Amino acid sequence: MLIYQVKVFRLKKDGATMLIKFSAENFGAIGKKQEIDMGTGKARGKSFHLLKAFKQSVLRFISIYGGNAAGKSTMIKAMHFGKRMVLNGYLDKRYLAINRSSNIWADRPSEFVYTIFIEKKKYEYGFCVSWIDEAIIKEWLCEENSRQERKTIFIRDFQNNDFDLFVKSKSEEINNRLLIYFSDAQNEKNTLFLKEINTKKGDLFESDSSLQYFRAIYRWFQTKLKFVYPNDSSDLGRYSFLNYPENNDKLYDCLAQMDSPITNMSYVDISVEQAFRDVPSSIVEGIESDFKEMFLAQDNDGNEDISVVMRLDDNYYIIEADGGGIKNIKTIQLTHGKYGKYEFKEESDGTKRILELLEIITSPEQDVTYIVDEIDRSLHPLLTEQLVSMYLNSDKSVQSQLIITTHESRILNLKKLRKDEIYFATSQCGESEFVRLDEFETSNPRTDLNIETAYLNGRYGGVPTLIQCQDLDS
Repeated sequence: MLIYQVKVFRLKKDGATMLIKFSAENFGAIGKKQEIDMGTGKARGKSFHLLKAFKQSVLRFISIYGGNAAGKSTMIKAMHFGKRMVLNGYLDKRYLAINRSSNIWADRPSEFVYTIFIEKKKYEYGFCVSWIDEAIIKEWLCEENSRQERKTIFIRDFQNNDFDLFVKSKSEEINNRLLIYFSDAQNEKNTLFLKEINTKKGDLFESDSSLQYFRAIYRWFQTKLKFVYPNDSSDLGRYSFLNYPENNDKLYDCLAQMDSPITNMSYVDISVEQAFRDVPSSIVEGIESDFKEMFLAQDNDGNEDISVVMRLDDNYYIIEADGGGIKNIKTIQLTHGKYGKYEFKEESDGTKRILELLEIITSPEQDVTYIVDEIDRSLHPLLTEQLVSMYLNSDKSVQSQLIITTHESRILNLKKLRKDEIYFATSQCGESEFVRLDEFETSNPRTDLNIETAYLNGRYGGVPTLIQCQDLDS
């Protein structure tokens, strides 16, 4: 049975948002609290690598290095687990893995904390969960303004029986409703309040705009925090060049810089029968039904068709539909100069990977934090290096962030990166530790040090300890 994915793409114009810091404790290979800090450190220069949050400079890019099983992917999964928790609203134990290096971690909570910048304020949102009890034991939200004044918005602490809500609305009615909702949440050990107030009490935001930050924080998790893994699991727009054909010139320029043979893309009309020729009729009927529901659910009085990008196996289609179902289907043909035209499914894994990752550079969507695990998968080492360089030198009007894990040591070059853009992950006694390059420096750091060579020689850890094989002819 074929699995199809349908995504509707609409650009939202929100205020500036970015990730400032993430920390996790007791998750997989992570035991003691570890963090990825997007705030600038001791490094200087390359101001075009930075964003602004108040008077603080924030990094656009972080690379994480380390040997196999050092915990690089664990950090990514911890960040993703937190997103799943927020969007689901409850603890799904299938995705929670505690540290197993010692029995003490079984009794300790797992903690996930995000510090984010949204519309001129910093917010720290975090929660703790218990593996044994399968319950949320703490959740909190704090705010920090431009004067670095910090205040708690709410806290739910089941262990210490501490429940406080410090939110004041101009409306007495809304205040009473908030108190009732928060009081109900005191009995919900498997539900996040951030999720509840966004999905079941959403009309509050329409009644009082001062509460919009609840929605903005939730939407950051929902739409601005995107994950890409080495397999097919991806939060990206599934090859977003399909969504923004007006950006094709920018895409072609990027493809040329990546030495891709693709010189043009054309959108070709095909029939429903052609698109779904290998799909059981029951699935086709389900797809038609989905489109009708999406059309009826849109907020435009039914006057505009919906445009949907759909993945079906290894094919991508742009489908226009109305209340009657599918009206028109287009697919793409990729032209390789004078050497012919190809369907998307005929392209190599490397080309598909390039097209997927180029969304990070070519998408007009603002303020997204992209997190890519093993960015070098299916890419030549020179292409990985080129992709990172293209991102760091991309259009400054698109303010996004990129966090990657990689083994590609070519990027370890201080002519390309700042010292605070490089993390090294190591594993000691079953626990991962993450240290930033600028934290390794002594009071008299060497300016002539070759970072790539030093890393591969083990200066910063994060490399495997190998047993040398003896040559047969020695």
